Amino acid sequence: MSKLILISLAILLFSGCGDASKTSRTATIDKTETSSKATIEQTTTQNDAINIEETQAMVLLSGLPTLGTTDSIAIIEMDPDSANFGNILYDYPLPKLDAPMHHLYYSPNGRLYATGLGSQCSLAEIDLVRNAKAEPIISNFECLNTNGQNVGEDIMWHNVNGELTMFVTFMGGSDLTQIDAGTVGVFNAQTNEVIKIIEARKSQVEAGQPYIMFPHGISAYGDRMVVTSSTHPAIATEIGNTITIIDLNTLEPIETIVIEDAKPVGFPSSPVEVLFVRPSIVEGVEPAILVNTLFGFETWKVPYNEKTKTFNTPEKLYDGATAGTAVPLEFYGNEDELFISHGVPGIVKRYDLKQLPNLVSSGEDIKAESGAHHMIFYKTAAGRKLIAVQNNLLNLGDAKDNDPTDVDFLVKLNHHSVTVHDLLTGERLGEINFKEKYKKGIDNIEALFGSGFTHHH
Repeated sequence: MSKLILISLAILLFSGCGDASKTSRTATIDKTETSSKATIEQTTTQNDAINIEETQAMVLLSGLPTLGTTDSIAIIEMDPDSANFGNILYDYPLPKLDAPMHHLYYSPNGRLYATGLGSQCSLAEIDLVRNAKAEPIISNFECLNTNGQNVGEDIMWHNVNGELTMFVTFMGGSDLTQIDAGTVGVFNAQTNEVIKIIEARKSQVEAGQPYIMFPHGISAYGDRMVVTSSTHPAIATEIGNTITIIDLNTLEPIETIVIEDAKPVGFPSSPVEVLFVRPSIVEGVEPAILVNTLFGFETWKVPYNEKTKTFNTPEKLYDGATAGTAVPLEFYGNEDELFISHGVPGIVKRYDLKQLPNLVSSGEDIKAESGAHHMIFYKTAAGRKLIAVQNNLLNLGDAKDNDPTDVDFLVKLNHHSVTVHDLLTGERLGEINFKEKYKKGIDNIEALFGSGFTHHH
């Protein structure tokens, strides 16, 4: 996998071109057909019956080279028992940008945001509203002012001194040419204005002092926030192997911790996503940080002493190089389990939530497809509990396939699908392949209006 860095960075130069594909209901913005912004609570039908929108999801779709398709945000039907399963119910074309949008996030008060992998639109707010027929539509897509910060990745909302604050990691920081780029943007959660840019370049701080590089994952508990150091988005040789602790009282970094052991592909570990396990997730838990390492193939635990506000020696909990998995990506959870996606071979591992911060298996792996990445949890109209897994990582495809729509790589990580599984048994109940059905790739999936989402980061 020695070409992983070069290939993964190539996606930042990639964007779709051509005409938007036709769907059953295309996006039309009527300024008279707007309503209040969507709240995170799920709406119901007039008779308080089963809410059909609970089986619908929002997806970020990207146009694929040579197929004449463009980037969009779509609403799709996810109930495998429905005749509309896999159909796009609504499609909103996105403007042509220098790189695709990457993640969708709902704020605690229900506002919808997206981060982007380029410089033209690294952070955006999306107005998800209802028209006069109570149908969900997008009335506006607005790229936000980041004060020059590039390549947005993860978003987190956290109370700081009694005020809800939005934090965004920018892997490219304020200047992509910096070999140690990367910033954390602090935004007013109401106005979206930049309050502060947290920046501590390794070359600019004294030896031994904490620094921030290529921040990706982000999580927080109390007055301590953690960000990971993954990979430079434009300079292929620069890869991180640390996490950095930020004091939320001062909004300054206070400690950088190395998270690395073996190097199964010869690169630094590249910590990617992070989850601060805390009492709001598991009652009475001893707080700790969980970290996935992209190129280390591992999951780590960093215990936290809440009384002294200190972090103990990192412990490796899972070794993918010996277990036969690679590219661990996301942390997601519901009321009972923690789920971790592994892009190779394309599985989701599941763990007992009550046993955190240790990883105790709660069932068989969910067998998804190559590039297993984001996920949502929901119920069918009949009440069956499901998990849907989005299978795609930066459109990386096996170079041997000689497919002009791929970013060439040594293994396939772009199945371009969502697989739907019974949550209890893991049985696959359905699959939507967006490349075959719509000639597009899928970059992210979230539940419509935030239903079914429990915790992430």
